[in-house]
Amino acid sequence: MSTPKTVVVTGATRGIGRAIADRLAHAGWRVIGTYCRDHGEVDRNRPHAGNVDAVPAIGFVRMDLRSDRSVDAAADAIAAHTGRLDAIVNNAGTTDDGAFLSMETGRIAALLEANLFGTIRLTWALLPLFRAGSDASIVNIASLAGVVGKEGQVSYAASKGGLIGFTKLLARKTSRTGVRANAVAPGFIATEMTERLDDGMVRHIVHGTSLHRIGDPGDVADAVTFLLAARYVNGTTIKVDGGFKR
Repeated sequence: MSTPKTVVVTGATRGIGRAIADRLAHAGWRVIGTYCRDHGEVDRNRPHAGNVDAVPAIGFVRMDLRSDRSVDAAADAIAAHTGRLDAIVNNAGTTDDGAFLSMETGRIAALLEANLFGTIRLTWALLPLFRAGSDASIVNIASLAGVVGKEGQVSYAASKGGLIGFTKLLARKTSRTGVRANAVAPGFIATEMTERLDDGMVRHIVHGTSLHRIGDPGDVADAVTFLLAARYVNGTTIKVDGGFKR
């Protein structure tokens, strides 16, 4: 029996991250998920929620991307646990909407720290775990906001746009060692992060897509699964936005 491939999925306990972790576990990957806040959703002694019998268990590591110490500790724990990696899916992130001109610089800095700098720091720390010459892959979960911009989300859009730029840099830097890097830019996906929007805003967003529906976390997992296997795709960003037309 061949050794299962190992992937780190950040922010793996809910929403898009959970869908990605579950999808990969069911496909036979050995998944190491990270989480920041423990709300009783994680039992690190068992497989992830759901029936994942006959597939590798999903293990969990606690990590706060805003903290250098926490990121370094998580990277050390992952290295000690697995010894090698085949993929990283950088999904963890947060949002903080508000009028840009009235937003305190501390809030902007905190968002960039979580969505961009922490992701960069973790990726650099984990790169040595990739085997030379292996068909390895990094997938960064960006956002449509980072592609087209969005009113009320200037800081969030900047952080996700920076993540797309980081992906392009990675694609050039790591390809010589067999590591591909790509990004996925989700549009409006039904998660806890989007549940806070009122019905009028939801209708407005849905009307702006050619498919006229809200996306599902599984739609993003589809794109991630493709990119992990697509050996001749590197440095690209796939939009998963239902055909956003504005």
